[in-house]
Amino acid sequence: MEISEKVQLGRSVGLAVGVLVGLVIAVILLRYMNRDHKVRTEYDEMQKALRNRGYMYAFYTVIIFEALMCLIPSFVRIPAEPIIVHFLPIFFGITVQASYCIWNKAYVGLNTNMQRYLIVAVIASAINFLAFFMAWKNGSLIVDGVLQAPFVNLLCAVMFAVLGIVGLLRKAADNRETEEE
Repeated sequence: MEISEKVQLGRSVGLAVGVLVGLVIAVILLRYMNRDHKVRTEYDEMQKALRNRGYMYAFYTVIIFEALMCLIPSFVRIPAEPIIVHFLPIFFGITVQASYCIWNKAYVGLNTNMQRYLIVAVIASAINFLAFFMAWKNGSLIVDGVLQAPFVNLLCAVMFAVLGIVGLLRKAADNRETEEE
């Protein structure tokens, strides 16, 4: 096995371990964010219907974007690692689903502690911005003209920022509606 193959294997194992650790942390955080400390968030019937529509929009977003990611390399070279190419549709889908649900008041569950949720979102965004910045600073973000995996951290941080902006716009719209009544 050549050194580059060993490095690639090490990166792949590191990525797999990182995903597993992330999933365990996500389960722990879900318990922390819900008032009743359950992993599952509870929604009323209207929220469930709206969330289903959000999932449908997200599904079609991912499908369309992934189809584009299959076609684009036929015409131009995408200077990015495959993980970035395939995470882009996922992040767009999550952003579409969450934005739709936030705007339609179906994102926050009945048992969600919003203050805890916001704390977790801000920390997650900050950690991802920091990871991106560190990769950029040490020169590992772009190698031989190819965008590397740490760019995914920027995608995640931007996603949290967009969702925060949508949440603030929703809150402003709610305040305006309250003033009009």
